[in-house]
Amino acid sequence: MAPGATCPFFSLPVELRLEIYHYAVLDCRAITVGTARLDGPHPDIIHRLYGNKRSPYPGIPQNHEPVVETRYDASLLSPTSPAVIPLTPATIDPPEDTYEHTQTAYHTLQILCKQVNEELTSHFAIPARRQTSLFVQYPSGLHVLHTLTPQLVRQSRSVHLAGTYVPTTFCPRRAAIMGPRTEVPKEKLQGNVAPDSKGQLDNLIRSLCGPHPTHPVEKLEMRIYYPGDDSYSTVWGDDSSPLVIALRNVAYGEVSIELWRGRYGTGVYMAAKPTGDRRRTVSTVWRKLEEGRRGEAPCGSWVVDSQWPAWNTTYEMSEGPQGDLIVTEPVQ
Repeated sequence: MAPGATCPFFSLPVELRLEIYHYAVLDCRAITVGTARLDGPHPDIIHRLYGNKRSPYPGIPQNHEPVVETRYDASLLSPTSPAVIPLTPATIDPPEDTYEHTQTAYHTLQILCKQVNEELTSHFAIPARRQTSLFVQYPSGLHVLHTLTPQLVRQSRSVHLAGTYVPTTFCPRRAAIMGPRTEVPKEKLQGNVAPDSKGQLDNLIRSLCGPHPTHPVEKLEMRIYYPGDDSYSTVWGDDSSPLVIALRNVAYGEVSIELWRGRYGTGVYMAAKPTGDRRRTVSTVWRKLEEGRRGEAPCGSWVVDSQWPAWNTTYEMSEGPQGDLIVTEPVQ
């Protein structure tokens, strides 16, 4: 376009421009953050990780890359059907600035120019500016979010965490049994860096649902799987347990918890929704988790909700008896 020329887009009526903005904003309703395993011959994996002066991203599993998809991708969340990057001659090298500038559709429009920014800010209500649901794999995806794309948190309408928790220092109590104990294997991480998953989750939940949230959302969801037949005590007894961290940092609102106890592990679902008043209501129910045996789902597949990316603002309890209800109000 020649210097001084008027952009044809701005010659359109403002009502039509707003309608175009509306469709553009709706184009990115979900973002998924996680990691994907590199799959291919060993020399190709080495080239992918170290070629062109690259280095493996620290703090994620070996031979993995951080991935941020501007859509919902269940494979980035799943421990049983995880995402894979097949390495072939046609595979494109990762971009130089890997995801640092990833934005939601609204914020991409917002930085185009001053006039677009003013029209978006003036004519779009605040809820309409944040239409994106952020899906984050735990713990590696949380590390990627914290270190690469923290801007996505303040741009999101809802946040959904899914993954597996394996304690590093906590030793769950268990009755004496005959035979060997089944240990959950721990993944080796790149760069000899162990991410501070406890601190990262602590900061995230406090910013979303703390007493003074900096990035309030309409809903926070967690689906965390604790592997092991003795994992139930880890849910409540480990200070680094995601549920313990969540309950420590969600100050007000409605908190709904479902505890799914199974033969091979425990699933914990938690939903937190702000209500506007200064009190916290916690409801807890217990359910049976059927997995791992013939005809049942694989162990750990529970973490991916079959309804995602769709979600409801209100909590809908799974089928079964009513559980406990605790209401707390802060001391004035």
